[in-house]
Amino acid sequence: MDYENQSEIARIIEANKIIIFGRWFYVGAIGATGLISKILGGPNANFSPLIMALMFIISYGLNIIYLSYFKYYFKKTIAGVKMISFLSMMVDTVIMTMIIYFAGGIISIGFLYYLYSLIASAFIYSFWGVTLIATINSIAYSGLIFLEYYKVIPYLSRYNIAFESQLAFNIVPVITNTFAVVTSFYIIGYFAGLIAKNLRKKENEIAAERDKEKAILSDLSDGLIYITNSNVIDMANARAEKLLVFKAKDVVGKKIKDLNFKKTPLLKEVLKSDNQLRELNFSGAQDNFLKIYTVEVKNDDDKLIGTAKIIHDVSREKYVDKMKSEFITIAGHQLRTPLSAIKGALSLFLSGDYGTINREQETMIKQSYDYTERLIKIVNDMLNVSSAEEGKFSYEFIKTNVNDFVEKNSARFVDEANNKKISLLFNFADGLPPVELDQRKFRLVFNALLENALVYNKEGGKVQVLFDRKDEKLLITIHDTGIGIPKDVQEKIFTKFFRADNALKFFTEGNGLDLFVVKNIIDNHQGDIWFESEDGKGTTFFITIPFVQTKKGEIDKK
Repeated sequence: MDYENQSEIARIIEANKIIIFGRWFYVGAIGATGLISKILGGPNANFSPLIMALMFIISYGLNIIYLSYFKYYFKKTIAGVKMISFLSMMVDTVIMTMIIYFAGGIISIGFLYYLYSLIASAFIYSFWGVTLIATINSIAYSGLIFLEYYKVIPYLSRYNIAFESQLAFNIVPVITNTFAVVTSFYIIGYFAGLIAKNLRKKENEIAAERDKEKAILSDLSDGLIYITNSNVIDMANARAEKLLVFKAKDVVGKKIKDLNFKKTPLLKEVLKSDNQLRELNFSGAQDNFLKIYTVEVKNDDDKLIGTAKIIHDVSREKYVDKMKSEFITIAGHQLRTPLSAIKGALSLFLSGDYGTINREQETMIKQSYDYTERLIKIVNDMLNVSSAEEGKFSYEFIKTNVNDFVEKNSARFVDEANNKKISLLFNFADGLPPVELDQRKFRLVFNALLENALVYNKEGGKVQVLFDRKDEKLLITIHDTGIGIPKDVQEKIFTKFFRADNALKFFTEGNGLDLFVVKNIIDNHQGDIWFESEDGKGTTFFITIPFVQTKKGEIDKK
């Protein structure tokens, strides 16, 4: 059975369930009306309690049979459900006609009960189906009235007054009354059909849109799970099933608290997390990594209606990064040894250990020496980046006097500043206590920031380095009057291999790795680094580091 047939059967079944639910009430209301009339000794003298009870029992009994069919019988077809629906309405028509007959015929308002099945038919059948039901109801009602008029069946008075018989056997009221009731059936049936048709059209449009969305979501490369405000899993696409190893049919439509997570531990990890971004690592044939994004879903009124869990598989990216880092590490170590040997040999030539060299030779060898030094720096930077990314930096924190640290590591920058005619000043607040640093790693930070402040500065510029105390932390401020960092690229400044356009034009050499390493080292000192800058007006970097480190030894991978 195809999807469209199943949807149509489901729609008709839901409509019948509503009709059955309503039938409990209106049959009960009719029975209660008859019972009250008998207790109070009012009209309906010809409508015996036995007939009332029999009709009541038959109606309720048949309603139970209808409900059982639509609720429990599984082998349903469109023709079957439509036939049962039609038969139930015909039975209603027969019972309503009998009630009208016993309740006074032409003067009875029981014809209003026909409208119930008439309106209900509009939600099950097409326009012509509704017309057929209206016609059957019209024939039943008008047939009863005319059979009484021609005395084919006896007329049963409701109030036992002469006026009733005068109406029942007078052709004018018989025709006008019948015409009014019958035309009402067709008019109400027509409008009910139009309403139902529009509702079905809108329902089909919504269903088509939903199916389209489901098709799109099922083909997403990322997993997606949608959870309603009631913590019910409303949807899970095929990718989510595959990544988290579960079956959507076992969880969709259920509350999270009612799920059995024994066989789906990954699903449990994803659903219990409220973090906007979380990374999961689990072992299989190889390490697998998932990034879990939690997104709030809101309607047009900005009201929260649910939560979406987006599951992105980053295993391949992690694997590629790992292979890349391993390659860089191996290549870097293989390059560093011969480069150091070349540098050493060139140094011997420059120092005259292999004899006197002329000025032209000295220039060429000095240039080769400088390029070799640059290559060694690039290799070292790449190895530092690789170690930082893999968390292989091992930190050894020792109490360090700030003044002594700067004095030992600033000599070459003082010479460079003098050569470029840049004012380089170091200022220290009084009474600074020792700070726990990994001196070898922090030297990379100090060197990178000072070198940038000098390299990207103009002749006659200034560089000021201040060491102060703020909230039990060491505050380092490095201010320069250099080229600055444009506003539109400032968020990228700590990413790998990034260099701003103005920096590339000002100084062509450089690899964009230093600040990435700097940020990693500061993070692993439990510190913070940020900056303020304006294009063409210089930059100020700020660093805060606690005087006492609470983490010791190797720092966890970030």
